[in-house]
Amino acid sequence: MKKPLVLSLTCIAVLGLGACSDDNDDSALRAEIERLTTANEALQEETVQLQEQADALQAKAESYISTFQQQCSEAGVKFDYVDPNAPTVNAYGQTILFADAAPRSNDCTSCHTAGGSAPDPHPDYGTCTTCHGSDYHDDTPPVDPGDPQSPTHPIDPNLPDALSGASGDPFYESSSYLNADYLATRLTGMYQYYEWAPAGEEETGVTTLADACQLENRQHIEATFPTDGEAYVLKGYSNQMGVKTVVTVNKVDKDTGAPLLEEQPNTAIFGYNLTKGTDGKYRTTMNIMGGNNTCYNAVMNGDVRFHYYEYEHRLSGKADRNKGARLLGTLDYTATSLSGLNYQPLPGFGAGENFDPADVPWDQVGMCTLVTEIHTIAPLG
Repeated sequence: MKKPLVLSLTCIAVLGLGACSDDNDDSALRAEIERLTTANEALQEETVQLQEQADALQAKAESYISTFQQQCSEAGVKFDYVDPNAPTVNAYGQTILFADAAPRSNDCTSCHTAGGSAPDPHPDYGTCTTCHGSDYHDDTPPVDPGDPQSPTHPIDPNLPDALSGASGDPFYESSSYLNADYLATRLTGMYQYYEWAPAGEEETGVTTLADACQLENRQHIEATFPTDGEAYVLKGYSNQMGVKTVVTVNKVDKDTGAPLLEEQPNTAIFGYNLTKGTDGKYRTTMNIMGGNNTCYNAVMNGDVRFHYYEYEHRLSGKADRNKGARLLGTLDYTATSLSGLNYQPLPGFGAGENFDPADVPWDQVGMCTLVTEIHTIAPLG
């Protein structure tokens, strides 16, 4: 509106005044020019006010932007958020909330390390097959997990810890994973998350929102992109669905071998799985660096307790927010293997060799691969 008015004002001034002489009365023309000049100034002031209002509205709109998708939409790139942990349907038509993240092939080093770094092959210890053989991970197709509350292991109330001494069945029977196949899927389940992380020295990060809106996996993050001019990368990481603890009991003095006057429980957090063998029995496997208390107690006593626990803080019901199970087992000495300080199998204590715990040279143990046969899956409590 401003430009046409200014142009009109200029034309009138040039054509009108340029053609005038001292004999003509130009008062009317000058009055029109003055009116248009006043109107032009008013329009200029109104334009400034409208721009200020537009800037304020834009700032207010941007203040409501709380997700990365809204940021990108404002920049002209539209896409919806996709929850990387959204429920999916497996081959059996069951709704699941996890992805099977168990390593395959020779990808052992994604979970297991020796002294903090163990490339495959390792210059000192060889490949993973050196210690674990060629069948160190089960590639058997999954089986139907079945109903979580359908027990696969009858609970013997005479067994220690088979029944809960806490809240017990009224609270936790319906929230416990008593089906071994279903529990196995939970133990291998992973949650996937994404975050904006500062780019490292050898990483190619993005500094602008326009570039961030084009990144792979952009749909899996809601956190807004930091527009501070620094370089960032979109990183994905996985976490286990629940907490895995293992409980053993110190019954013997580790240095002298003498029985302790007072037995001492030992609880530790470890990663372990649950698999079904060709014999139909379920076993857990976990690797431990060094002959620590968990390894020592499990080997010397043969008795191992596992606890798997998932907690959903957003739910109010006690049975809804607490999920998991307790697993009671006995060490499988034939499947268990002990390695030396150089992580090579100790002669006489490798997988397939049924050894006597009393014969273990503990000062030479550098790694334990413990295999426990599960005889009871008990409710939470």
